Amino acid sequence: MRTNHLIALLVLMFVARATFAQASSARERAIVAFDDGVQYILDGKAGRAAKSLRRAVQLDSTFTPGLRMLGIAYDLQDDYGGALDAYLAVLRRDARFSRLLYYHTGDIYLRSGQPQLALQYFLKFRDLQTEDTGTYGLMGEQEYAAEQEVVNHKLQPRILSARISADSTNYVNATGLYNLGSPINSPQNDYFPFFTNDLSGLLFTRQGDDGDEDLIEGSRRSPESEYRISQFGSFNTRQPEGMCTLVRDGETIFFTLCYENAEAGGCDIHAGILVDEKIEEVERLPAYLNSATWDSQAAISCDGRQLFFASTRPGGIGGSDLYRCARRNDGSWSEPTNLGDGVNTPEDEEAPFLSNDGETLYFSSTGHQGLGDQDIFFSRWDAGRLQWSKAVNIGPPINSPNRELGFHLSADGKQGFFASDRPGGSGRLDIYGFSLSEKLTGKDVTYVSGFVTDSLTGEPITNQEVPVTGGNVFRTNSAGRFFICAPPEAPLPLTVDNAAYLPYHRSFDIPRWDNRSTYRIDLRLASPKPPVAADTPVTDPPPAVPKREQVQKARVLFEFEQATLSGRQQESLRKFIAATGVQRIAGVTVLGYTDEIGGSDFNLRLSRERAETVSRYLRSLGVDAQQITLEGRGEVSGTADRQQNRRVEVIIRLR
Repeated sequence: MRTNHLIALLVLMFVARATFAQASSARERAIVAFDDGVQYILDGKAGRAAKSLRRAVQLDSTFTPGLRMLGIAYDLQDDYGGALDAYLAVLRRDARFSRLLYYHTGDIYLRSGQPQLALQYFLKFRDLQTEDTGTYGLMGEQEYAAEQEVVNHKLQPRILSARISADSTNYVNATGLYNLGSPINSPQNDYFPFFTNDLSGLLFTRQGDDGDEDLIEGSRRSPESEYRISQFGSFNTRQPEGMCTLVRDGETIFFTLCYENAEAGGCDIHAGILVDEKIEEVERLPAYLNSATWDSQAAISCDGRQLFFASTRPGGIGGSDLYRCARRNDGSWSEPTNLGDGVNTPEDEEAPFLSNDGETLYFSSTGHQGLGDQDIFFSRWDAGRLQWSKAVNIGPPINSPNRELGFHLSADGKQGFFASDRPGGSGRLDIYGFSLSEKLTGKDVTYVSGFVTDSLTGEPITNQEVPVTGGNVFRTNSAGRFFICAPPEAPLPLTVDNAAYLPYHRSFDIPRWDNRSTYRIDLRLASPKPPVAADTPVTDPPPAVPKREQVQKARVLFEFEQATLSGRQQESLRKFIAATGVQRIAGVTVLGYTDEIGGSDFNLRLSRERAETVSRYLRSLGVDAQQITLEGRGEVSGTADRQQNRRVEVIIRLR
């Protein structure tokens, strides 16, 4: 039960007895029903309490303490309408029955999403503090200590929350807020969502009535279809399995396991590889990262180089603090460091999430100034001072006077998800979605999947270091794959040094990408030529006979200012590639153009987008990305039919 309601309950019991010392039979029955209601509240049965208290008010319509207690019973059930009706009826009947009731009424208005009215009642309660306590009779005297607690510790934060919410036009960073609905949301707690890059799959945590947390998976066939959910494989146990995080490579997963035996370390962070909806190669992270207390809610940076998590280990700033580790080039993790007082407070910080560019950290907190219960905040990385900036409330409509946690962004940084227990949901904590403004999404990043293979056999080269010139070192997995989050429209210089192959160095041009799938690059290592035997005569090769290069061409026409392919255009390209034969392709040039309408900068950008669109579709048809060269050439003028100028030309050189 909320502390302020417990105090009010005890005061009302006293006042009810004092007010009706000489009670009629009807009042005596009303007091009996009132006593039953009070006992039900103490037993945690607010629904049954409301029933008894309604009877008390029906038996004696002048029984103001009973009406106030009925409001508390509704309040404890989050029945904001019923609570407001009761509280306002008390104030209409006797405006000086309880000064504290003005604060409680404002609190209901704030939690129900009516901040302007909340602010009126908070300010009214503050102004009434100048009046003598005796003006409010027995209630004033008995509630004085509770009022001072509110005035000293709660009133100013609630006034600020109401003002922020009322002036939401200055804070709105999200639009299109919606509840994900069934089957993802249920009457239980559903939270910590994490979606795959193409949004076709998700993992989230569901907490049962017994407090056990399980990992739930969802999948859907298309962005328009509904999700189907199930328990995540054979992963779940009778102990809690907490927040999970997939690295953007779609393979590495971090998750929390809790142990029944406290000596085993409480709750610890683990890592594994996700293979066919099963977690393999599970390992608990090192003892210096996990502590003897609670360690959970790991969040990994886009490329897997930074790990953030929540912990209650000794030496922090508050109850639960956020920490960071960095992955060294040998694959090990650095010692955890506390994120400092820009992020952490004497209260609790949890559920971290890092933007694609690694420069914005989102998290939940009860310690920073919020709109109510637990809110979502963000902090920027200050490269000059090498620290995280002072946390900023992300504001409404994401935050509310209720609880919010578990922030997550889609791969393209434009859609977001979080959990909240605000009114109107399916149960307790529900998962919500929204669109996020560009000012919070960070810099653009392209997800790059690199494959290191033998140029002759195509066999993957595993456990191979791949340094970025002047940057981090990445390592290939069992498929010869490595993953990098790279800035788009910038060179990515890579080097491979393997004793069995010739030295490899190449700078790749990385395009902008929607990241629903990864942009593929191939690093094909060549074996050194075998030495020539001493007794083998060396002869000059015969003179090369000039061979006429064979070329196939296609043209794609676009609508005015459009850069998307229609179904008919896709089918034409598919037939063109099928007739040509992917295996015969030696190289592809994709050239984009526009008409002369519009500014030159816009036209140059649009021509590039058209070329990228066609290039992406060619790759989906099996054309090797390294064989494709694309260029946006801007506008073409001087042609009567502008439609012919809004084109992309595809030129294929054959082997």
